[in-house]
Amino acid sequence: MGLIAFSLGDAVGYLYGCIVMAAVLAGLLAAWIAVRLRHEDFSVVLDLLLWGLPVGIFAARFGYVLGHWQLYSGHLSEILNFGQGGISLYGGAIGFLLTAAVYCRWHGLSLWHWLDVLAPALLLGLAVNELGIFFTQMTVGAPLPPDLPNDHTLVEYIDFRYRPSGFEDYQYFKPIALYQAGMQLVVLLLAVLLSVVNARWQRLAAGGIFLLSMAAIGFIRFACGFSYLSALPHGSLHGGQILALTGAALCLLLFLVRQYRNRRRSWYRGGRW
Repeated sequence: MGLIAFSLGDAVGYLYGCIVMAAVLAGLLAAWIAVRLRHEDFSVVLDLLLWGLPVGIFAARFGYVLGHWQLYSGHLSEILNFGQGGISLYGGAIGFLLTAAVYCRWHGLSLWHWLDVLAPALLLGLAVNELGIFFTQMTVGAPLPPDLPNDHTLVEYIDFRYRPSGFEDYQYFKPIALYQAGMQLVVLLLAVLLSVVNARWQRLAAGGIFLLSMAAIGFIRFACGFSYLSALPHGSLHGGQILALTGAALCLLLFLVRQYRNRRRSWYRGGRW
């Protein structure tokens, strides 16, 4: 599929931009439902979106540029050329989280609480984004044999003109974006279930649902990294896998630390100390 979705005179609408907007709208709808169920103020979500989205987009672009600096060191004018594509999910996540932290600090709100509220929305947005990437064939998995048996294996057919250079003889590739979207939707369902359970029994420290969800996403991206077309031979880890594994481990460690501190406070308040 082409990169341009539509054009109005000199204005051009890119397909991936439409995918991102669909992901944002889906996440916004999920956030509205979560806020209504928790009887919170939805204006906080709108403020976080209005501030966090542009910061996240620029951070995602700069994250990509830093990861591919050899391509931009001699062409600095291309750094802000969003039309050529190239963004980093990790850079965007860091930009959004920093914006949310500053906003919550400024308004005296609990960052961890609001991250828990927004966790399902973030997960849905990620899943919609991956589905869009799958349908537009923007991320290609490893090639599958040309004589693939008709055993209902999930595959992604790539039209000849869009096949990666050097893989023109292959028709079918692993649908890695579809794999990730499916697993992210499973994490979404678990996060919703965990939110319902925790609302009743309050077993998790604030931020626990968000941290567990992001740890799961990190491990998913790490595992799927072995099936990318760009995966290194002999099972070596590439940069994206290292970032995903590091982020997942940090989220899990932070979750355990917060759980321990929360339990200690509960014991103290309960008169056990």
